[in-house]
Amino acid sequence: MSQKNIFFSSEFDDSTMTKLFIFEKYIENWLPVFLKQQKDYIYIFDFFAGAGYDLKGNAGSPIRILKQIMNYHSNIPVNTKIDLFFNERDKKYFKNLQSNCDDFIKKYPFIDNIVNIKYYNKDFKNIFNNLKNTIGKYPSLVFMDQFGVKYSNYISEFEKFDTTDFLFFISSSYLKRFAETTEFKNTLELTEEDIEKFKNTPYKLIHKVTIPFLRERISPNSTLRLYPFSLKKGSNIYGLIFGSKHPLAADKFLHIAWKISPENGSANYDIYNDKEKKQLNLFPELIGKTTIQLFQESFKSEVLNGKIKTNEDAYYYALEKGFLPEHAKEVLIDLKKCGKINYNSRGPLVNYKNVIKNRRIIKYEKNKD
Repeated sequence: MSQKNIFFSSEFDDSTMTKLFIFEKYIENWLPVFLKQQKDYIYIFDFFAGAGYDLKGNAGSPIRILKQIMNYHSNIPVNTKIDLFFNERDKKYFKNLQSNCDDFIKKYPFIDNIVNIKYYNKDFKNIFNNLKNTIGKYPSLVFMDQFGVKYSNYISEFEKFDTTDFLFFISSSYLKRFAETTEFKNTLELTEEDIEKFKNTPYKLIHKVTIPFLRERISPNSTLRLYPFSLKKGSNIYGLIFGSKHPLAADKFLHIAWKISPENGSANYDIYNDKEKKQLNLFPELIGKTTIQLFQESFKSEVLNGKIKTNEDAYYYALEKGFLPEHAKEVLIDLKKCGKINYNSRGPLVNYKNVIKNRRIIKYEKNKD
């Protein structure tokens, strides 16, 4: 990698690499869904694209997008085109972005007929306003790195888009540090209740409270789901927010998150002290329950009190809480073995294929004591 084609004067740190890994893994899972549907166009927007690489040659988001397209090129229907919308405000990085992407395509010329890259050198507000009528016209994935807390009011715009998934990176710790400043209060329209909530939230949990804060900016009846993934960098807490209206998208994102973080599924650090709780202790009654245990206890209670009646209820309950259908499945299997419930199938069928795709809905009948 030549010195001129760099992102910053240093290499990506661990939290940035985790962020980029999540994004790339999601593209890897997202692309095949629409390739199978043989759509005419697929759109991917990267509004803070950078230059493509860091100093050590680690790929940034634009190159990772191109790599995944390259990996699937033999499965892309001849009538499907992939339009990439790459924006970078900094002129220096913008030039490198173009040259790095062009070099990649020259190296893999077979994707040249598949991909159409549109480059922009604009401020986010301007480019977003220019392109917002394009987002969702065809299946769309939007990535907004370095999105900034000041842009959080844009979340209401994404509620309007169809067939659109998005990931954005937000400096969550700023909400705790600067919530009382005039600039933050006015820009984000913060209430006194918002400010108190941010001030009183433990630092390591600050990214989690951005979700209810953002949900207040979309309509109560919206089907848009939001999921956080917290990232620790030194003493600061940052994070990704994933959003989609489709349960399959949420399912895929959560499987990526839980694979990265099997203890809690929502952070690159031990956000709830789960590792400590899992260690053997002479006084287990003094050790709190793990994140998964707490969810499974809550889920079990909902099944036994009759609020979760079907595999469809169970599937959506798990997604809404940010857990995997497999976490719910374990509880249902155990309840059947214990004679607490019964269902007319070999398994509880808590997965996308049975619930959504095949519409094979089964009931969980509570057995009499």
